[in-house]
Amino acid sequence: MKFFKILGIVLAALVFLFIVVGLFLPGTAVLERRLTLDATAHAVNKAILDLYEQHLWPIWDHGDSGIVFVPLPQGQGYSWQGAKVAYGECEYHIAADNSIRDQIRFRGKDLAHSLWILEGSAPVKLRLVFTVTANGNLGARWTNLFIEGLSGPAIDRVLAELKSNLETEGLREDTP
Repeated sequence: MKFFKILGIVLAALVFLFIVVGLFLPGTAVLERRLTLDATAHAVNKAILDLYEQHLWPIWDHGDSGIVFVPLPQGQGYSWQGAKVAYGECEYHIAADNSIRDQIRFRGKDLAHSLWILEGSAPVKLRLVFTVTANGNLGARWTNLFIEGLSGPAIDRVLAELKSNLETEGLREDTP
């Protein structure tokens, strides 16, 4: 009985620490990547939009083979639902300067957005800024603390694949 009392106190202390420390963790985390691509701006823009067609987010699907994607009614984006990844949606917009901005919602709450900025016509300097905003979500604040380790490798894989696909001979041509 004494063991369970001590275990209960230790667990309560850990929960208390999780909450108190979580309140002081960063509310926003930014992950930024820069990449130079030997391709035209048109080809890069199209390749990024193809990523959205392939359901770019959630990049951290945790092997959820039951995940279901559904196009958003208004077009540019999709929603997802799965046993391991819960549910969310990604809506994207293309600006006049060819930048692409998306809004990512998890469980109905705005949680993240990304901005793809293209500079130059060929080669293209690509800048990806991925921002997670925790607001009052303690779990997201803890995620923000480890954003580089949690999301960085997956984003790096997406960008490496994008670069590899664009820099193959057949995809460099500008075909508006």
